Amino acid sequence: MFLGLCLSASAASAAPDAPLTEYFTGFEVSDNYASGYVGAGYAFGKAGYQDQGFRLRAVGAFGRYHYQGSLPLDGSDVPTTFDGQDAFAAALIGYEYRPGRLILKLFAGIEAEDQHIVPHDPNNSVQGSELGLRLQAESWLDLSTRTFLSADAAYGTAFQEYWSLVRLGYRLGPRLSLGLEGGGGFARVNFCDMEVTLSNGYTGNYLEDDPSFYVALGLYRPF
Repeated sequence: MFLGLCLSASAASAAPDAPLTEYFTGFEVSDNYASGYVGAGYAFGKAGYQDQGFRLRAVGAFGRYHYQGSLPLDGSDVPTTFDGQDAFAAALIGYEYRPGRLILKLFAGIEAEDQHIVPHDPNNSVQGSELGLRLQAESWLDLSTRTFLSADAAYGTAFQEYWSLVRLGYRLGPRLSLGLEGGGGFARVNFCDMEVTLSNGYTGNYLEDDPSFYVALGLYRPF
């Protein structure tokens, strides 16, 4: 709530051509999980997101998933389907660098995560509520006027989780881009000051060996 008030107050006093705040949301689904997220950020300095400087960011997410395992019963292992819920929140501070064509953002902060699995899985250590340190890096490089490369990664100590994504894109025009990402492809459309990204491909199932088809939609807008 405090971050939201700061974002609103700062945006009201900012120049109309210098976006100081960003808002983003999205969701992702596959055959054994579904998750959604929402977040906001603030850029210090009169130039906002048009120049390098310090950044604030807050994000929250919620997801549901299931996986196959077993429970010991009467001396034998009984096949069991486990249903999980994951709630996540993080508050980060960082700095954005802009050397030449490269944009590099480095963040650090705190994260809180709650993993609830029914029935309780004695073989899964990722259960309960934890606080931890979160480190995050985001980069963007214009290889030419048409092609670009982005690479993002994050690591958190709450449950020793990690995440990464690399994209190689090509601008078909001022508003439409197509490209490849790890395990699939994506399309990005810009309209009404909003960036919409749709991606799909294959990813590993949670605690399972078979790959899973996924679809993800992301919305982003600076103010």
